[in-house]
Amino acid sequence: MTPAAPAATSEMTISPFVVAGLIGLVVAYLVTPAVQWAATQFGVLARPGGRHIHRAPVPRLGGLAVYLAFVAAVLGGLPVERPIHVTPGPQQLVVTIPYTPAIDRPVIALLLGATAVTVLGVVDDARGISPLAKLVGQILSAAVLLPFGVGMDVLTNPLGGMFFVGPLGALVTVAWLVALCNVMNLIDGVDGLAAGIAAIAGGTLFVASYQRGDVGTAILAMALIGGTVGFLPYNFNPARIFLGDTGSMLLGYILGALSVLGTYKSYTALSLLVPLAVLGVPVADTAFAIARRWRGRRPIFQADTEHVHHRLLRRGLSQRETVVVLYLVTGILGAGALFLSGIHRFSLIAVLGLLLAALAIGARRTGLLAPPPVPAASGRSDAGR
Repeated sequence: MTPAAPAATSEMTISPFVVAGLIGLVVAYLVTPAVQWAATQFGVLARPGGRHIHRAPVPRLGGLAVYLAFVAAVLGGLPVERPIHVTPGPQQLVVTIPYTPAIDRPVIALLLGATAVTVLGVVDDARGISPLAKLVGQILSAAVLLPFGVGMDVLTNPLGGMFFVGPLGALVTVAWLVALCNVMNLIDGVDGLAAGIAAIAGGTLFVASYQRGDVGTAILAMALIGGTVGFLPYNFNPARIFLGDTGSMLLGYILGALSVLGTYKSYTALSLLVPLAVLGVPVADTAFAIARRWRGRRPIFQADTEHVHHRLLRRGLSQRETVVVLYLVTGILGAGALFLSGIHRFSLIAVLGLLLAALAIGARRTGLLAPPPVPAASGRSDAGR
């Protein structure tokens, strides 16, 4: 009698990107309530009144939960650079995890820099620091990457060839990271806006790096996506906790560092234009704010209620509607950036020029460049967080 053939086993694989994303999501979702409680106990609250649109005190320091989730996802997910194999047997389940505990120096630099900017944000949220002190702290946090060899020595020329920036690479790297820290900080004015934009931008960087075989940067991007998505249920309107400067600067820092770490920056005409494109909403809003304040002869760091989300709110949109609209714009810009990465360089420049022209026309028609109106002494001013 012929023996029966053994039953075929079906092997399942789990992508390392899924591992990093899930770790970030779960940690952020579980840790955020604890951070919310701690911020409340220590009085680190965003209180209503003035520019703020919320009507009750809301805990800050939400960025601390995103930081912890990102670090956990990086440390737990990055060493798993190959798929996990799950093989069911007759009486057991065999899980094979190709785990490599070593972490590269650039990733260590990223974690150290993210820690530095998070500490800076915690101090600012808890006690408040001057704009100059914050700028110095951002510069020092960005400079953490340099001793580890992380920097922009070469930039792609969209017209062809490369720009060898040499010693200026350190200056360009620091300026880039500081700029993105402040860009994300300025856009964080409506519940869930900054975290959602960061998640969409992280998704764009994930696809860009994955398509070019940069597994490490793709895993880091998924860690960021997981952390922000896990935090959003608490941050979406009505928010139970805010990112604070801790979170907004951290998100800008991570996005800037990922664009530097990604190998795609040296092989595509887009160079830094990919993150610039997907972050078009906060970048354009920041540029318009600087121009608006300069024309009004006011300090650049002086806050106002003329950002794009403030204007959408004044046009009758709710906070949720405003956030969804800006999510959609960010998603379109991200998809466009990925699409443009494969077309002719001169066409790329032409399309980007048209996009910039459209942004400028839209800003002019909506009054983004106009100085804000002076509120009446007895009137109620529009608010913004």
